[in-house]
Amino acid sequence: MKGDIDRNLLLIYTYLLKVTDNRITYKDGIVNMNQDKLECFRIDHIELIVRDLERSLDFYLQILGFALMEKSDGKAILGAGGRKLVELTEYRSAPQPTRGMTGIYHFAILVPGREHLSAFLEHMLQVKYPLTGASDHLFSEAVYLQDPDGIGIEVYADRSSKSWYDSQGNIKVATNPLDVEDLLTHGDHAWSGFPEGTIIGHLHFHVSDIPAARHFYVEKLGLDSTIEFGEQVLFVSGEGYHHHIGLNTWQGTGAKVPDHVVVGLKKASVQVSNTDLRNLIDKKILDAGTLEVIDPFGIHYQFSS
Repeated sequence: MKGDIDRNLLLIYTYLLKVTDNRITYKDGIVNMNQDKLECFRIDHIELIVRDLERSLDFYLQILGFALMEKSDGKAILGAGGRKLVELTEYRSAPQPTRGMTGIYHFAILVPGREHLSAFLEHMLQVKYPLTGASDHLFSEAVYLQDPDGIGIEVYADRSSKSWYDSQGNIKVATNPLDVEDLLTHGDHAWSGFPEGTIIGHLHFHVSDIPAARHFYVEKLGLDSTIEFGEQVLFVSGEGYHHHIGLNTWQGTGAKVPDHVVVGLKKASVQVSNTDLRNLIDKKILDAGTLEVIDPFGIHYQFSS
């Protein structure tokens, strides 16, 4: 056991983190390759609505490990390695979303390697920040927590893409307990914040209807369906990734789009190829002037190439 973490504290955390999300048991997903798929797709950065900017900055800088890139009245830009990843906007009267609403479930921060996830987890243990879960998804290992406004956050490291698929070419996926003690043995440095190469790896949303989600993200937008579980879960991605966007109906089929500003995601900025961008404009999926689109569940995207 490295570091100065109290052994009893580690055992408590290990026990808590082995409590998995039992709302759904995933099955191996079937990759549905879209014939009119996007050439490339990645999440550039996200914009979040928070209630108290200073409180959020304490968390995102001191606890989580982002670097402050810019700050102005009511706004702050955070990043890693000189790259913008998160923009915070203060909206003091914004309530938290209630059950039965669509919106962000969590945003996921992908660190470059397992050693970085190990250092992050040890840091969380040292500062005793409460975690909401930790899982081994087979294609990745992940730690879960919430910000002061209750916005879900995943910090994860991918396994080699060569290990993602079974013999039939399906992505293997599970929600197994994370082997905390094994992960902690693979750290080789103390946590000093998110390293260069950190990105927003994926976003996961509450939606009202999986068929409508599939129609928008796969049939219209051009992403591939990679993992499905009935009418509860759909994962979609570009370029063969396990998922860039997760969609679930855990807030109930028929969940409503908020009709007012709430804490959570304001906008996600994504990048596609020049050809993709032209095609999406020609198909009138994107507004030609703003390059924006809002999905059927009120999720706002800004596109660029």
